[in-house]
Amino acid sequence: MNNIDDESLEQAKKLANLLGKFIKQALKPYLPVIAIGFGIFFLLVMLIAGVYSAFPSTWSLTGIAPTAEDEKVKDDYEQLCDKYNVKDTWIVNKKPVSPEDGNAYESSPKNPYYPGKGVSLLGKMGDRYGHDGVLALRWGTAHAATLYETYTLNLKKIDKELQEKVINGLHPYFYYKMSYVIIGTTDEDGQVSVEKIPVPLLVEAYTNQGHFQFHYKWVSKTIGAGSSSVTITEEEFVSSQQILPNKWQRLEDWMVNEYKLSKDDKSISLAREAIWEAGNGYNKHSEWLNWLLLNGLYYNYVTGATIPPELISLFKEAEAKYGIPWWFSAAVSFKESSFRIDADNRENFPNASVHCYGLMQLTDENWERISRQLGFDPVLDRDNPRAQIFCGVYMLKNLFGDIDWNGDWRGATLSGLAFYGGFRGDNALERCKNEYASVIWGIADNFKNATPWPVPGYYHITSHFGDTEGRDHVHQGIDIACPVGISVVSTSAGKVIYAGWQNPADTTEGFGMYVCVEDNLHMYYYGHLSQITVSAGQDVNQGDTVGFSGNTGSSTGPHLHFQINNLTANGDKGQAIDPLTVLIVPEQ
Repeated sequence: MNNIDDESLEQAKKLANLLGKFIKQALKPYLPVIAIGFGIFFLLVMLIAGVYSAFPSTWSLTGIAPTAEDEKVKDDYEQLCDKYNVKDTWIVNKKPVSPEDGNAYESSPKNPYYPGKGVSLLGKMGDRYGHDGVLALRWGTAHAATLYETYTLNLKKIDKELQEKVINGLHPYFYYKMSYVIIGTTDEDGQVSVEKIPVPLLVEAYTNQGHFQFHYKWVSKTIGAGSSSVTITEEEFVSSQQILPNKWQRLEDWMVNEYKLSKDDKSISLAREAIWEAGNGYNKHSEWLNWLLLNGLYYNYVTGATIPPELISLFKEAEAKYGIPWWFSAAVSFKESSFRIDADNRENFPNASVHCYGLMQLTDENWERISRQLGFDPVLDRDNPRAQIFCGVYMLKNLFGDIDWNGDWRGATLSGLAFYGGFRGDNALERCKNEYASVIWGIADNFKNATPWPVPGYYHITSHFGDTEGRDHVHQGIDIACPVGISVVSTSAGKVIYAGWQNPADTTEGFGMYVCVEDNLHMYYYGHLSQITVSAGQDVNQGDTVGFSGNTGSSTGPHLHFQINNLTANGDKGQAIDPLTVLIVPEQ
């Protein structure tokens, strides 16, 4: 064995054989009844064994020795995914939209963009919120799908041609509208200069996870006050809708054709689950979250910066409608789902008597009832974050009644949280307080604090997210002009992952001297520093100084390069998102 695919095949078959001998004896009387599902089960076992054998952190568990060839083949998968993830990235309008255009160029279930091609090819995943990165094809899924084809069609090996065929067949289709971010900067003399930055916004995605349409609204927000203030007018994410009756339709249709499967619904569903679970069972982000949990640090790094930027406005909108502060609803959502739109309680508790789903973890019964009551479609809005948040906050409002949020809101919410969290029987309130409510209250306190600007008092942005002018690459962050020696503060709590030179042998390269901080959701980069005041492995709080601004690395003048990567997107690497979507937190 000299590569990841050969070893995956070998290891999977060995594990399946061992489990098969044991399970066959245990279930022998029932085999005639479960023959179809049992075959899929074996494939699931082989897929999990094969895919898990591909990850460096699990080699010691599987008995497979890591080789340079393993990493090369993993890189091959990632490069093919990178290639085909941008194959169909289409711009749908000829010139960027402005506020007077409203929500132009957004599709509807009756008038989707897919399978059209738009007016031009973007050639990259460029959504400023990073929605495309979350829906992109990942190498683990591609590897699992390729292994499954090898097993079902009894192929002898996995080669580059097979990999490319599978990945091309599974690649996503992304449709973007170009929109302006309009930035008005007030200088010390009161003069206002206006800059219009064209940015792509994802409006439709046809993927293996569903067919999604995204919607936006125009808003204006201000950073700072008086002189040196900045006003930003932009399209803000409002909602998304998955428009297929079966969100897995595309993946399952592809499997039927590719694997020559029967169209029996149950067998297709089991096969799809085998591929999806095997392909997504491991990534660096989940490993990081598990580490935080095991070390009791999961809630230590939670601040307003942790909230996905596209959700903040939805929590705020729900506050205006139902009166529950956005920071409290967001805290409940984080405790319930870690802000996962597709969070399913049976992933971790397969025998749970009640099924809960989504950001607010409503039961199926409550979702069906409340979503209809509020005017949402229980099927099409199942993965709509706006619908999930509104339904959850509506339920909380009915449990809480009227609360003085300037008074003892903790005590006033305990009884409602006990019911919402499923605490029943003896000492329910005490158990809820210790295990559930106190965690939500602590998170809520953290969310109250606005996300700080990384260079307080300096708001002039000289290069925006996505800029390509004068560059041989897309700008992955924002450049904030400031003199050398200004305090640079952490916008989040978290752990310092790196602090030092990007290349000690060449201090003119890249970020120069920089700091990288990681929390539960994002990775934050502070580049071109003149001095660093933290060290790798250190915990930092929101607002702590991590260094001082400078002009090191590849820099043409004193400034801070500030970058945020969404760790849930685009596999192990994460995806850069526009920092302005995170930094601007609605006023309380």
